[in-house]
Amino acid sequence: MKKLLLNLIIVFAALLGMQACSYTGEFSEINHENTFKISYPDYMSECSDLTDNADLQYKNAYRNIYSIVRVSDKSSQTFEAFQQVSINQIKNYEMLENALVTDSFYREGANFKAIDIQMFGLMDNENIYYWHSSFESNGKYYEVVCWTRSTDRKQRYGPDIEKMIASFIPIL
Repeated sequence: MKKLLLNLIIVFAALLGMQACSYTGEFSEINHENTFKISYPDYMSECSDLTDNADLQYKNAYRNIYSIVRVSDKSSQTFEAFQQVSINQIKNYEMLENALVTDSFYREGANFKAIDIQMFGLMDNENIYYWHSSFESNGKYYEVVCWTRSTDRKQRYGPDIEKMIASFIPIL
């Protein structure tokens, strides 16, 4: 009887522990210094260890899903040149092999235009999937990069990543 009671307590504690670690999948909008807004799922949290030059960084290392946002003042380069420089930083990353753009499209919002691409590459013989968006608004360029690894994570978190990127709005 004691063994049955002990097993029930262990199962109950495990169920409570799993419920405490669960996420709702809800997205929360972040207004970053009145420069831009973006929404992230509740399972991601702000961090500062992905890169030295991002304005905002979010991740969930357990789920292997990451996101950075960079803001740049417009210079003499065109939007298309900015986008190509941004993409080439990923393509030329020394640890990424066989980088390939798999999809791209252009879109416009109320106060911006954007070029969205999806990329694939290999890092240590593992698939890495990138969603990269370059935005142009009055006076600024923005770069939003989200990535995950492995095909199953791409399928599982791809819709959330697309929702993150679609939620991005430059603030005038």
